[in-house]
Amino acid sequence: MQKETFYKIIKTHTLLNEETLPELRQLTTAHPYFQAAWILYLKNLKKAGSPEFDATLKKVAPMVPDRKQLYRVLFSETKKASSGKNYLGQKEIQPPDYILGNTDDQSSGNNLIDKFLSAKPGSLKIEKPHHEGHLEKKENEMIEKSVAENDELITETLAMIYLEQKKYDKALEAFKKLSLKYPEKSIYFASRIEETKKLKNI
Repeated sequence: MQKETFYKIIKTHTLLNEETLPELRQLTTAHPYFQAAWILYLKNLKKAGSPEFDATLKKVAPMVPDRKQLYRVLFSETKKASSGKNYLGQKEIQPPDYILGNTDDQSSGNNLIDKFLSAKPGSLKIEKPHHEGHLEKKENEMIEKSVAENDELITETLAMIYLEQKKYDKALEAFKKLSLKYPEKSIYFASRIEETKKLKNI
């Protein structure tokens, strides 16, 4: 389909007919994420009375970000009379729910967005709770617990790492705990404690 023809169809939907249907089908196949082409293709299917309309509508409706706009394009001709009947005197057809989505939620969401956008720009202020001191105390307790060593986690490897890092006080403490934890190796740990004390004094 030529670009100029496509623009003309967008401006005037009356140009949609049986001849434009295969061209729009080819355009949507070649460009599956081209939403304007899908909407025009749906409009063309509806206008031609094609049985593919419902199946294609179910496929395309989730891809269109503004379902109200899709509804306006597809059902604009049925809203000729304000009495709820179209120009043929037949009762107006309600669109399926999957076209409109949940309009109540969308309108309340739009109001919230409009309110936010109309507010004056500025820095965000975060209010601190009244019981801030209590929170700080809890945070400090959590930090102390995380830093404190659990006796079960102390191993000879950890003690040796402390020794290599020249953290002699921690190494001494670790070796003492290990000698209490493993009394059968107390002589070995006693010699390690002596070595650590000598290194600390140097």
